Amino acid sequence: MKVVFLETVEGSGSMGEVKTVANGYARNFLLPRGFAAPATPQVLARAERLREIEEERQRLEDERALGLVGQFEGKPLVMAVRVGEQGRLYGSVTNADIAQKAGEILGEELDRRRVLLPEPIRHVGVYTVNVRLSRSVQPQILVVVVDAAALEGPAAAAEALLRIREEAAAALTTAQVRASGGSNEAKASEEPIDEGASEPGNSTSDEDDAPAS
Repeated sequence: MKVVFLETVEGSGSMGEVKTVANGYARNFLLPRGFAAPATPQVLARAERLREIEEERQRLEDERALGLVGQFEGKPLVMAVRVGEQGRLYGSVTNADIAQKAGEILGEELDRRRVLLPEPIRHVGVYTVNVRLSRSVQPQILVVVVDAAALEGPAAAAEALLRIREEAAAALTTAQVRASGGSNEAKASEEPIDEGASEPGNSTSDEDDAPAS
């Protein structure tokens, strides 16, 4: 069924958008709740104005989201959980858990669907997770999962994991630079050197050596 979205429905459509959706989805969910209407000529005539309203709403939401991004700078989310053998969690860290922790930093509730976690986290470690604060603003935040019973305490355990991560990244960068430099040196050494060659624009012929008459 072809419908016009009268409101933005997460994962389905934006206000003013014209889309073809499954008949059952339209009849059982979108239409009864007033989220969309059949794409009749009268409704289609309203679509452009609805899109303009939605674009303005998104612009304001993006501005607000940009202001929130800074609150995550230098503030990794530390998730202290029960851990078993080999760093495997007894349970898991889900997008709902991360949303709750992120909400504590933001000072407001964050919808778990805005945490773009492909699958639950089941091991201790440092993870990079995207958070959709708005349609166009999706910062990456660090999530550090540590053992709640760590002898040094969860905060110190998190700092240790972050330090290991930084050292590993620095070592990898150094190795890449050395590998790149080594290959360039090897390439240069393989190129034959023509001792008789001259710089472009300079001639070594006898005629050029002769004095001008």
